[in-house]
Amino acid sequence: MKRAVSVLLTLILLLACVPALADGAAYGSTLLSGLIHNCPNTGIMLPSAFNSYQTHYVLTVANWVSRPTFTPVAQDPNATIRVNGQVVRSGQASQVIPMTDEPQAVNITVTNGGASTTYTIFLQRRPSEKRTRVSSGYINNIYLKGTTWRMDADLVTMKYRSTDYSGGNYSTFTNATVEKNRYDYAVNPNCLFYFGTKQNCYRAYNIQEFMSNYLLYGSSLYSIVYMEDEIVAVFPYGADY
Repeated sequence: MKRAVSVLLTLILLLACVPALADGAAYGSTLLSGLIHNCPNTGIMLPSAFNSYQTHYVLTVANWVSRPTFTPVAQDPNATIRVNGQVVRSGQASQVIPMTDEPQAVNITVTNGGASTTYTIFLQRRPSEKRTRVSSGYINNIYLKGTTWRMDADLVTMKYRSTDYSGGNYSTFTNATVEKNRYDYAVNPNCLFYFGTKQNCYRAYNIQEFMSNYLLYGSSLYSIVYMEDEIVAVFPYGADY
């Protein structure tokens, strides 16, 4: 008796995990054979592989994504597909889903002969992360645009002897054409400026002092620290030891 109860409970749990699909012979006629979104570079969908019998997914996109769409493909060409209530042809992109910072559900319903199956995609943005990176380049110009200081630099490509510090952290650089590596960034009001050489550098009191001194030591090649899209520190370039 205990064994029978155990088997019964197992069957109930298994059935509870099966997606709620249309009944009877209409199964195949109300399923999707494929579903893709237009955020392949930033979007992460779980489960990662689409399955016709899996009806719930979570799609997480980058915090700046604003115009996601979905392209559903019906197994049966006679089926009607609606994305959030709007009819979409099989194999065609849906309307743009307006994004907010709040999670939302996108419902894709496939109907055929009175039967239907609904796929739900929970859509959300990843929280914004402050990305910090360091580049090196030749400073071409420092100028004021409106009330914001900006820096125009020709960045160089760094190459390290080893990715492991113990293997040697010596660096070299190569410089392609100026136009290819030309970057122009806003300077944060609290940016730290240093001039001189890497072994003997001086902190500038402000951006004007830096502009008066950064070309006096034989090179305009500097290391530049960015946070998001602003420059937060500038100091003389030198090979790492």
